Amino acid sequence: MNWNDAAQDLLNSILSQTPRPVRDAAEREIRGAAERIAEDEDKRRVGVETVIAAWVATTPEAIRADLPRQMERFGLDPEEYRHLLDG
Repeated sequence: MNWNDAAQDLLNSILSQTPRPVRDAAEREIRGAAERIAEDEDKRRVGVETVIAAWVATTPEAIRADLPRQMERFGLDPEEYRHLLDG
């Protein structure tokens, strides 16, 4: 599965905020979820929106409340992703 540069950059930003001991596992989990979402939507390439959906989906409930703050740090508007955050 191909990834566009912006999607890869966002994944790298997310991983840079992930504690080192779990970073590799988090990368495998987010990358795998993003590629599954893209395939389910018949996309040939993973884009930023797909990475965000995978990030939210793979974030444990216990720390999901912190995602809006992290999104803002990456220049994303959490309100645009409220449907994912509340789902």
